[in-house]
Amino acid sequence: MTVVPLSSTIVALGLIPVAFLFCHAYLSGRKKNRFHPVSAVTAILWDLSLSIGYMLYRTFGGAVDGSTLQLTPTLDVYFGIHGAVAIVVMTLEVVVLAMGISMLMQKTPNRWHKKLTKILFAVWWVAFLSGETVYIALYLL
Repeated sequence: MTVVPLSSTIVALGLIPVAFLFCHAYLSGRKKNRFHPVSAVTAILWDLSLSIGYMLYRTFGGAVDGSTLQLTPTLDVYFGIHGAVAIVVMTLEVVVLAMGISMLMQKTPNRWHKKLTKILFAVWWVAFLSGETVYIALYLL
């Protein structure tokens, strides 16, 4: 049986509340709820912290943390694609966050914020669900 890396478990579990925060921010933002910036900022900062922290940990020595996972060409391709999608998600998060802060400060709507938020929401869910699915398949089944 493959040893489950603690870092992967922390990220897998830590992203579950982010999913709820993203849903709240997205749905309440579409209804012009005044509290959606709070859940949006929290979700984005939480996700960025986990994602960047995990990538740095894995890049600088965390690759050997007790895991006995045998990489295959298929897994290499998956991890490459998942990493690329994660970079796109993080870029969108920074852009959406900057636009949101700008909108709050200037009190003027930005049509790109709404468009990019839809894209971010969809791409984030693809990255999240694929990551969770692979985590469960590799370590728990």
